[in-house]
Amino acid sequence: MFSHRRNSFSFRGLHWLTFSLSLSLFLAGCATVSSTPHPLPSQAVLSLSATSFNFNTVTVGKAATQTLHITNTGTAPLTISSLTLKSQQFSITGPAVPRTVLPSQEVDYTVSFVPTQAGSLSASLQIATNAEAAPAAVSLAGTGQSAYATLQVTPAAVSFGSLKLQTTATQNVTLKNTGDINMTVNGVTVTGAGFGYSSLSPGYTLPPNKSVTFQVWFKPQTVGAASGTVTILSANIASPEEIPLTGSATNPSSPPPTQPVQHTVSLSWQPSNSPITGYRVYRSSVSGTDFIPLTATVTSLQYTDNTVASGNTYYYVVTAVDSSGSESPYSNQATAVIPSP
Repeated sequence: MFSHRRNSFSFRGLHWLTFSLSLSLFLAGCATVSSTPHPLPSQAVLSLSATSFNFNTVTVGKAATQTLHITNTGTAPLTISSLTLKSQQFSITGPAVPRTVLPSQEVDYTVSFVPTQAGSLSASLQIATNAEAAPAAVSLAGTGQSAYATLQVTPAAVSFGSLKLQTTATQNVTLKNTGDINMTVNGVTVTGAGFGYSSLSPGYTLPPNKSVTFQVWFKPQTVGAASGTVTILSANIASPEEIPLTGSATNPSSPPPTQPVQHTVSLSWQPSNSPITGYRVYRSSVSGTDFIPLTATVTSLQYTDNTVASGNTYYYVVTAVDSSGSESPYSNQATAVIPSP
């Protein structure tokens, strides 16, 4: 409020009463400031199903795969501009880039691990997109394991019995590659006087699930017992394969010694009622336990064991094997008592 003072003046004897004036000023009211919010700009958001893959152990030359899901969880289209993976062991396959992924949609890629060498291996998959975040990365790891062939030798040992001096006897030995890779024979060695081999040369390659038969021979030079070993050398098997050889020689003028009886055990069984690829035969010298395999997977319903020894008792069981390699429980146990000499 503003006010003027009251003033009095006198003029020529007259008394003049001047005015008084007051002025009041009131300001009232309110002001409201309002604004309308602006919507946030739409943007793409990259979401990965995993930021790392561990393929664990894979045999050299074999493949293992895993799936990477790339999802757009944003509100604008996501553009995958590049997928960069610099590795000879890992690879990625799927839709070509650049690739546009609409909101709430996903695209799948297959990440593969195919080791070409043994040992721990790793790599990084770089994913470049138009999302605001930095380029995404997926770490990859796996271990390559050396691949080996597996040899099945039949018979596991060769006995020539007793021969006259300077006479020759031969027997067949079959090698079967039950592994997953080729086996190349790098060398064959024979130890023991009078023993030898034929029909198997260094450089011979035996593919998986294939067999080759060669001969071993014995031509004694001196009277008495003899022993030796045929050794198969290959870089594709975990260790050299050794085949024991035995025999003896008599003087032609002496009566031949009594030959020991070679016993065999013949097994047969009923076919499985389920779809299978074959059977495996196991043997133990203890009833109900400690069974060891005598065969790989065989398709016949019978098997002859010619490696038994006189005076021993053996126990046999059979399993059925399906296409995935899974085995059934043991069959009923069969017992064979080998007579003493």
